[in-house]
Amino acid sequence: MNPLGDGVSESLSCLLSCCPLLAKLSLQACGLTARFLQQHRLLLASALTGTGHLKSVCLSHNALGSTGFELVLKTLPLHSLTHLDLSAVSKGPADFPALELLTKAVSQEDCSLTHLSLAANGLTDSSVATLARFLPSCPSLVSLNLSGNPSVTSAGLHSILNSLREASRPLTLLNLQGCQVSGPWDSAGLDGLTELVNDLRLCSQGLNKLDRQVLKQSWDNARSRGHFIDRNTKCLLSAAASS
Repeated sequence: MNPLGDGVSESLSCLLSCCPLLAKLSLQACGLTARFLQQHRLLLASALTGTGHLKSVCLSHNALGSTGFELVLKTLPLHSLTHLDLSAVSKGPADFPALELLTKAVSQEDCSLTHLSLAANGLTDSSVATLARFLPSCPSLVSLNLSGNPSVTSAGLHSILNSLREASRPLTLLNLQGCQVSGPWDSAGLDGLTELVNDLRLCSQGLNKLDRQVLKQSWDNARSRGHFIDRNTKCLLSAAASS
């Protein structure tokens, strides 16, 4: 949250080279755009990869746009990163992140990503379906944050559940707060939900009282030791299962 601007890439590269044990890098809301990676990208990529210890990168709330999003994926050492936060990096409603490139990048055999956040990027059900394709080929991923994308509906949730079902593994956390996930629910969808998501977070004005009641009943039946928090008019719905 410092106004570093796009001209910081060369200085940042030098700084990273002097910090070989650095494990976490946060450049949240630093006034960066795609130009940040266009001038000294190779130098920065070398510095980021050279440490071998970098595990977490946050570039959220920078107007990187689709071009910057693509350059980030080409620059970061995705084979060693476990946490990647690219929330709120789109430049506008018509500027979508290059999810096809992300899907290809994280589907590599050496991908070690465990936590991915793409909150508040104007994602739609179609883009979530594209994103969901990599889940079977990225078994390390346990946490997916897609909150703050109001064009994502129950169709997006079902895309994720179908991919998880194909992968035969659950997500520890799926955050869809601020999306438009709502009922009516079908039994197959609810069964998949309780089996494939250990911690589900929903908060939506489209989730009415009946939707919450049906979801709570289904979750309680399948997750007898779980927790269900309903904040009524705020439509906050959080379900967490015990291990």
